[in-house]
Amino acid sequence: MRLASLLLLTALAAPLRAQCPDGTPPPCNQARPSPNSVAVLLFANLTRDTSYTYLSEGLSSEIATGLAEVPRLEVRSPGVVRSVQRRSEADPRLLGRRLGVRYVVEGDFQRSADRIRVSARLVAVSSGTQRWSSAYTRSASDLLAVQVDVAREVATSIAGRLLPQERTVLASRASVDPAAWDHFLRGNYYLARRSRAGVDRAIEEYGAASRLDPAFSHAEAGIALAYALYIDWGWPTAVSEDSLLARGLAAADRAIAGDSLDADGWMARGYLRGFQSPRDYTRALADFQRALALDPRNAETLHQYASKLEELDDAEGTIDMERRALAIDPDRPVSQMVLGKAYRLLRRDEEAVRAFDSSLVLDPSFYASHMYRGQIALERGDVAGACLEADAAARIAQPGDALRLILRVACLAARGDSAAALRTLAEAAAPYDTAASMPITQGFGLAYAAGRVNRPDDAMRWLARVRPLGAVLWSELLQPSYDGLRSDPRFQLFMDSIRPVGSR
Repeated sequence: MRLASLLLLTALAAPLRAQCPDGTPPPCNQARPSPNSVAVLLFANLTRDTSYTYLSEGLSSEIATGLAEVPRLEVRSPGVVRSVQRRSEADPRLLGRRLGVRYVVEGDFQRSADRIRVSARLVAVSSGTQRWSSAYTRSASDLLAVQVDVAREVATSIAGRLLPQERTVLASRASVDPAAWDHFLRGNYYLARRSRAGVDRAIEEYGAASRLDPAFSHAEAGIALAYALYIDWGWPTAVSEDSLLARGLAAADRAIAGDSLDADGWMARGYLRGFQSPRDYTRALADFQRALALDPRNAETLHQYASKLEELDDAEGTIDMERRALAIDPDRPVSQMVLGKAYRLLRRDEEAVRAFDSSLVLDPSFYASHMYRGQIALERGDVAGACLEADAAARIAQPGDALRLILRVACLAARGDSAAALRTLAEAAAPYDTAASMPITQGFGLAYAAGRVNRPDDAMRWLARVRPLGAVLWSELLQPSYDGLRSDPRFQLFMDSIRPVGSR
């Protein structure tokens, strides 16, 4: 009887759990969304030509940016929307509830060489009804005007009649040359790939945008950021790093001269100034602070600022900034990796491992996270786990990259195979045997491996050849992985000689 009663109660309760109070399926969002909250979903590409894929994110991101110009609206970050949409069902009501908004904008587009058709709909999440919808069939050169129209109509439908200053801000976005705007969206799409080929293409697209509209400061800021990434990632190029730095700084200066309120221009210049003065980040930090004052919700600026704080041994500041960046754009593997390094500086390895794990979930090609996880495994005595990480790093890294072998050296040494460890170390160092200098990442990688096979002389010799000497190398050598070298007086003198200005 008791079992029958329980089954009856379960049956009666089931319908109550089948939907949430707003009529949507579980899980239910307990917090009531703000009445003026909205998220712009990725626009569906109905065009068979995949060369127009960039518009899927471009349309949604730029419409959201336009809506954010209306202070009365609460607009979800495009990064958060992308993250939720790619991990959830297609139902806009479910997506809206997961995003915690009252409304969502959904839409699609069809593009040919000279024509574009954009459909957009404003959907009330609670009921699933459309508050507004429209379709635009225009010349492809009118794409920017369509985005402005959609933003204005959505804002009016949610907030009511727009104030004069709100209409002025939205209208000002249509002043860019339409063809330049299209190249700019393409540049954003390729830059987001964070690959050498993608950044090369982004520079081309931003350059085309700038030539078509020399007053378009955002394009110049994009060029500056692309050159900073080129230097940061150390991609091989026929152009010297000094030349890349000069080109990037010139583009950043043009962006700021064209529009002193362009946060991306200030952010890109701060990024580049870190390479210009590797031991003194005073000017770089000032640029980042200016960028954040102009746009406090720019995930890239928050991440770059966090990286500089990590390089100055401000682990707590780094964690705060990266958490803010990830709240805006959760799909940032590089932010997770820097977060993990900050936790390592605080000797909070459990949290560090979780951050490195997250970076690899987001992007399995982040082989540096395999190395950091392997180093932690070795420190815990998990040689088998470290060797698995070493194999993963070696598979992902480029064949000529010394970093693909350094964890394998440590693994072989931990297994007791000293001869194989020394042979592997020699193989990793071979490309730099006759070079007058070596990149930062290769230098600290080789020094780590030398420390694991008890070769402190080699470690110090390689560290002395690293260029540039400064905050990036200094902060890496603060990691627990280098504790084996820390008792060497030469290591301490070296650390003192490269300590950056303003470090902790």
